Amino acid sequence: MAGQSYKGPLDYIDVAARIVDFRKKHPEGSLTRIGPDGSLVDVEFREFGGKTWVVYTAFAYRSPDDMRPGVGTAWEPVPGPTQFTRDSEVQNAETAAWGRAIVAALAGDTKKGIASAEEIRNRQQKATGQPIPTLSDADRIRKAAGALRGAQSADAVAKVWVDIEKSRLHEAPELVAIHDDLVHTFSGDGTQWDPSDG
Repeated sequence: MAGQSYKGPLDYIDVAARIVDFRKKHPEGSLTRIGPDGSLVDVEFREFGGKTWVVYTAFAYRSPDDMRPGVGTAWEPVPGPTQFTRDSEVQNAETAAWGRAIVAALAGDTKKGIASAEEIRNRQQKATGQPIPTLSDADRIRKAAGALRGAQSADAVAKVWVDIEKSRLHEAPELVAIHDDLVHTFSGDGTQWDPSDG
């Protein structure tokens, strides 16, 4: 993992954005559990690895006569291990399957990965035990990141960071990384920073 930058939920495309792109590219398209043979694919509950999982398969049809839709399958643990997934395991599996079906239909951007922002957020919360920002928090983090990047001196970075701490976003890994980079960029004496210097 050396040399790789942190990839958090903000580095991935959420399923809502993938659906918007899908609708723009394929206005007659649809997302469904009905396969090309006309049969409804059941939502399944399976035991695997000592856990119960909900398995959801979705199809992304680009048009009503699409015979080769994108197929996406997602597994979610039951009960969901986080506050975002508990009591909405089927909905989370459905959303993830839709996003994966859109990608499989070659109708969604994969530059930032096949996993959706929602999938990454849910897995990171489980792994760290820390709440991962909600989408409204994600917007606040983007705004704070912009304010940090716009700081032209060490003093300005410090002032922005105080506001970030007050808003309780100071533990967001994206902001910590930007802050740390800026602290190293400035000499610590409040001198001006030229963004063209990198």
